[in-house]
Amino acid sequence: MHGTKLKKAPACDACKARRVLCHPQPNGAPCPRCAEKNIRCVTSQALRGRPRKNPMPPSTDSIVLLEGTQNLLPEAAASSSIIPHAPKLYNSMNGCPDLTPDLVAHFFQCFERLPHFLNPIITVTSIRTTIRAISYQLYLLPPESRVLALCIIALSSLVSFHEVVLGDGPRPESFADEAFFSSRPDVLGCGVRRSGVHHALHKEALKAAWEIGVILQVSNENVASCFLLDALEQNSWGMSRPWASAYISHLRALAPMAGPSTVISPNRNIWAGFLMSEALSATGSRKPVLFTRDDQLLLAGSEPPSPEALLASLEMATRKSGTAPFFQSLGPYFFQITCLARQLWETITGDRARLNPISEAAIIQFLASLSLMHGILSRLLDRCDPIIIFTPAPTNHNYFLGEDDGARYRRTAAGLIIGFTGVAFPLHLELKHRERVASATGSDSPDNTPHAQERMRLLRNQAREMAALGARELARGLRYLPSIHYPLITWSALRDYAQFALDQAEAAPIVSHDQIRDLKTFAAELQLCGYSLDLFSAPQNASLVDRMVIYIDNATRVQQLFDPNGVVADIFFHLDDTFTT
Repeated sequence: MHGTKLKKAPACDACKARRVLCHPQPNGAPCPRCAEKNIRCVTSQALRGRPRKNPMPPSTDSIVLLEGTQNLLPEAAASSSIIPHAPKLYNSMNGCPDLTPDLVAHFFQCFERLPHFLNPIITVTSIRTTIRAISYQLYLLPPESRVLALCIIALSSLVSFHEVVLGDGPRPESFADEAFFSSRPDVLGCGVRRSGVHHALHKEALKAAWEIGVILQVSNENVASCFLLDALEQNSWGMSRPWASAYISHLRALAPMAGPSTVISPNRNIWAGFLMSEALSATGSRKPVLFTRDDQLLLAGSEPPSPEALLASLEMATRKSGTAPFFQSLGPYFFQITCLARQLWETITGDRARLNPISEAAIIQFLASLSLMHGILSRLLDRCDPIIIFTPAPTNHNYFLGEDDGARYRRTAAGLIIGFTGVAFPLHLELKHRERVASATGSDSPDNTPHAQERMRLLRNQAREMAALGARELARGLRYLPSIHYPLITWSALRDYAQFALDQAEAAPIVSHDQIRDLKTFAAELQLCGYSLDLFSAPQNASLVDRMVIYIDNATRVQQLFDPNGVVADIFFHLDDTFTT
């Protein structure tokens, strides 16, 4: 009797995921590939036939474990290969909605509306492809990918219009619902109603992140999770930013391992932009920039030209046509703005700098750098405007994903402007703060002569003029965006700029049409923030918007009554309101 040939055992999950030949070993021993990589070798039972539309969740012992597709450290892979949750992970007991596949798919669609979606680290995780392949069933994801998915869901809940998030009450039919977003009470009500679900989802993401130690273990998924967890806390940062620190630390560890065709090389300008955004977030919250100049060079490319050389090259390219001078200047511009943010912290606003009398030389040098960067910004925007003018206004669907010239130039121009304003306004705020402290406790400088006081007054005036220039540019940048969008700057920065613009208008003897238009832009942006965040429950925030609306209405009415074409009637605006009624 001939011996029966034994059937080869099925391939393990890791080899199937990589589509490589597996050599199963007897007695439960790991296959050679898994043993070499020091990861857990798991073989899941293959299901035959068509999958059910609503399959029964498997037990934790039979959940499919997919090998991370990026550079997991061996310790991270070993410690994160066990799923600690039951398949039905979340319920309404703690305010968290039941994350059904349909709801998860909705959140991932909303994620494409957020600027965080463009971070290259999100792309390299392949989280969108992975979760689509398992029909948006969270319990089938490996632990690190599942934490990342929960972070995406929590952040996307800030823009979701799903009934599960907004509950009863008015809500938009889609992101293109212009009628809904033009109704101030309806929009502001969304931020209040979504806060409970958003906080519950944020709490679940935090819990899952701590359970598997994403802050300690280096992988692409954990870098992305730390990035999103910091973004979730951008309006409530405490004395430190642990998730941002872990994000930069993990990114620094992974960057040297990246090959020429991986996440780093093809995205130098994008990385320069995201590093600039991170630096501006730190500067705006009076916290240190968490990465060094060497980190910038590692991620964003070789040493860029100096600001003076960059400005000279743009001046020489004024008569040249084409887009090359514009896009070649983006990386150097973002790089120099980031360096300015670091300089501001180290010399003026930082902890050590605040312990000493303020340095006039540091202020003068920083103001000169700001003036130089504004010259560069102006020439870059001169390249944008002709294209923007002759392209259709941005729609609410293709802003971040659109590859047409109009969409690319608009979002890039907005980013350039936000870079300049992000370093211009903190200087004004710091000098204003130093003035208040000096008046309350005595001089901020040992040289308390009248000449020294006059010099500081002139420097404060120059900083205020630079902030006013930044306010005008920021309003211009906001008008580049679609009418419905996720705010690109933090709520606190937007509120401070709106307050500054309103104070400037109220103090001016003559108010121009451009100033009124800028105030309308800021008021609309503040209202748009109320769609995502519960901001206007605070009386001071509601009072600011009410003041802006009243001022705009009065100014518009006076201009129409006295001088439909211009500025002359604005002289009368500061008379008693009864004059115009």
